[in-house]
Amino acid sequence: MQLRSRNPRAFILSRPVLPCAQCGTTLFGPEWSEYIDDRRVRHLWSCDACDYRFESIVCFPAPESIAA
Repeated sequence: MQLRSRNPRAFILSRPVLPCAQCGTTLFGPEWSEYIDDRRVRHLWSCDACDYRFESIVCFPAPESIAA
């Protein structure tokens, strides 16, 4: 069975993948995530290559701004 998205670009952009802020190694997923509220998520990232740790916050638009 294969999972297919109707919009592959949206699927790729929705995945939490980013480079390490210190050495640039690609990090494929956060070590830990926390829902701050219904519009914000905090991720803790840890790099296996250089042992650097940092946080990022993802902010989603309010539902009323999506419909506009």
